[in-house]
Amino acid sequence: MITIDQEQPFDSNQIDILLDTVFGDERFSKSSHALRVDNPILLNLSLVARDGDKVVGTVRFCAAHIHDMLLGKNANAVFLGPLAIHPEYQGSGLGSKIMRTAMAGVKAAGHKRVLLVGDAAYYQRFGFESVLPSFITLPTGKERRLLIAKPATVRALPAVGKVLPGFAPLEASSSEPRFGELAPAA
Repeated sequence: MITIDQEQPFDSNQIDILLDTVFGDERFSKSSHALRVDNPILLNLSLVARDGDKVVGTVRFCAAHIHDMLLGKNANAVFLGPLAIHPEYQGSGLGSKIMRTAMAGVKAAGHKRVLLVGDAAYYQRFGFESVLPSFITLPTGKERRLLIAKPATVRALPAVGKVLPGFAPLEASSSEPRFGELAPAA
């Protein structure tokens, strides 16, 4: 029986083995990897799928913000990735199930924007759309497959921006906005 649970620190080794199985060493050269380096996993949002005591799926999140290069403002987001399902379980609907569970958790936690790098045709069913025509870059440069999910009431992305690790720093005198709200530039 497969269960979906919150990721725990002790899952890390099994997740690394799963990611090696699914992506190989290529995962370290992906544009999204640079955003995750030295950027802690948000364990309260990240999930694993277990078949007994074996991790067969994972979806992870880390903190990010989009810096508006024209106005100097920041908007917080969570960055999804990687999503990985063990090859023996691919095509079973497990990827969709863990994504829907994860996105419900993100919404319940009050996050307004979720970013990821991936295939728009796959992720559109979970509410993702391309950031194009906005010119938004990752730490490694332009990524044409950058996607966003956000409620219609949340402000659109800037015309020119950069996704950076961590939530946006705030001025000491400002109050902490809810995730996804615009924050003053540091």
